[in-house]
Amino acid sequence: MPDNSSGTVDSGSEFNPGGTPSNPSEVSFAKKNEINVDAFENYFTLNLEKDSKVYISALLELGMKTLDKTRCRSSTVEDSGFIRVDSIGVACDHRVVLDLKAGEHSIHFEYPRSNYGYFTIDTVSNNQRTILAENGFGGIPSTPRKISFTQNNEINQDLNNNYFVYEGKAGDKLFLNSYLQESIPALMLTRCRSGAGEDTSAIGFSINDGAYSCTENLEYELPEDGAYLFHVFYMAPSDVTYPIPGYFRADIQYAQ
Repeated sequence: MPDNSSGTVDSGSEFNPGGTPSNPSEVSFAKKNEINVDAFENYFTLNLEKDSKVYISALLELGMKTLDKTRCRSSTVEDSGFIRVDSIGVACDHRVVLDLKAGEHSIHFEYPRSNYGYFTIDTVSNNQRTILAENGFGGIPSTPRKISFTQNNEINQDLNNNYFVYEGKAGDKLFLNSYLQESIPALMLTRCRSGAGEDTSAIGFSINDGAYSCTENLEYELPEDGAYLFHVFYMAPSDVTYPIPGYFRADIQYAQ
């Protein structure tokens, strides 16, 4: 497993509490990192040994009001972001993927309406990932799991746990169909497409950290031999948004 970061990795309690501005806590890669009602307790540090892509996913107990996200984005994210890295806002939402240089970085969470929950974090350097065997569950960005064609593939509420891989040849065609605990209105899919699957309304399947499909189902033909990284997530279609769990089924038509 790629390990380019230092952080809390002890077992013990399920949660790793944050710290204060003068005494921040190291992020944990093994535990859930606590997001406290009191934002003064939500300071963390991340130490990277190499330049890395960093994946942060928050799961909030109260969900997130769409109005709060809109207000955050109406000003500059750098000033109003709920997730801040090195004192700069980076996200008005549940998750963020960003590229950071080697060294120590500060991370702070402050969600409106006294929201609380936890976040998970993972890092990948030089696109080095360890591919795990299929078991019907997803992996994390650094250790994604192979897509299962014999059982359902879980879509988790923790968006960092929804990374899958398919290794194949050019011309192989994948068929992925999602089955969600809540239906997605056509309007949400339209909003996603209006942002080309890349803005804050993006949902569906992403390939190799690219744009999202804006669909519940996906047909994808591999353009060349290799390993392809898939990420999948959907958000609740209401005034309060939160990740929707479920599963997807997969089938493969091999190249002739």
